[in-house]
Amino acid sequence: MQSMPISSSSTGDERLRRLEEVIIAEIPLSARMGVSVAALTNAGLRLSMPLELNRNPHQTAFAGSLNALCTLAGWGMAHLLLAEHDLEGQTVLRRSSIKYREPVESPRETATCGPPPPGDLDHFLAMLRSKEQAKLELGVQIAGADADRPAVLFGGSYVVSRA
Repeated sequence: MQSMPISSSSTGDERLRRLEEVIIAEIPLSARMGVSVAALTNAGLRLSMPLELNRNPHQTAFAGSLNALCTLAGWGMAHLLLAEHDLEGQTVLRRSSIKYREPVESPRETATCGPPPPGDLDHFLAMLRSKEQAKLELGVQIAGADADRPAVLFGGSYVVSRA
């Protein structure tokens, strides 16, 4: 299996620029939130949004915006994995869970969706090719004030159906 090529930022990376265009076109809420594709690194796909557009009355990030950003990061990772393996499909979130561990208040919030473990990815691809539908479990984190402790933990179960 090929590993996903890594880029330090979306600048100059056509795949990430296209992903951002798809997210904004297919999920209109993302434009209102100011979501952008920040990077694809060894840690995973990073999406970000400005706090200014996603504040709650306490001047911290609105929980619904954080949930949406995490959901989009997982959706984006699934989209990139399909493209990497020359597959097409429709991705939907089947189930998710989120834990808000502390308020998020940095000027630009970033959600990082880690890549699936190689065995999970292999199983996902095999099921998608043979059954035309497969499930992919992805984890997303938003950093907290302490770099060693995420402020938000999100787990998403995405279903992809072949187009």
